[in-house]
Amino acid sequence: MSVSYVSNNYQPDDIDSKYKTAIIMIIRAKNNKQVLVRRLNYDDFDKLVIYLSKLSPETVSRFGPHDFDKKAILTMYENCSNHKGYIAQDAETSEIIAYSIIKLGYIEHDSSRLQSYGINPDDTTDCTFAPSVADKWQSQGVGNSLFNFMLLDLKAKRIKRIVLWGGVQSNNTRAVNYYIKNGFRKLGEFQHNGSNYDMVLELNPSLKPALKMQTERSFI
Repeated sequence: MSVSYVSNNYQPDDIDSKYKTAIIMIIRAKNNKQVLVRRLNYDDFDKLVIYLSKLSPETVSRFGPHDFDKKAILTMYENCSNHKGYIAQDAETSEIIAYSIIKLGYIEHDSSRLQSYGINPDDTTDCTFAPSVADKWQSQGVGNSLFNFMLLDLKAKRIKRIVLWGGVQSNNTRAVNYYIKNGFRKLGEFQHNGSNYDMVLELNPSLKPALKMQTERSFI
């Protein structure tokens, strides 16, 4: 998989106004299509609504950090310091093909359960993660690239720990194995519309995602 990074100026209405440059990761997916990976911004919201509306019922059942209408998305990102969005786009069509969201700290529904495992919540160094990939783009390496891009961003923000938003369904074997492969460990099992695992990833700031070792950088 070929990868490059491009740095461009953000527009004034960029969601995260603290960052004056946008880093875009360019990859070639397993289907040989070029994909752009970057942070979400306000101009993406209409395309994000379309993306969410096309997810299959099965994918929707495994992704629920917010409702799928534009008002809900606007509400989610009004507090820019707490929520960060990341997207992957088909470079040819600009269609959003994957979307992940990070919340600094924990969601209220998960907090007491995570504390029961001995996790001491820290809203400054912990975050909660919810990923999704368009059905026809699953198993193309897009989700993994989006995750690695997000990791680089989170480490730059001194995040030390990532937990899964609402856990992961225990019968979603592919997802569970994916998380384990990427360094997550199981904290415990709980029941909510079926059996689920809480999982956590401890970030070592001295280690870089493997993807970064394969990159070529270009800045314009």
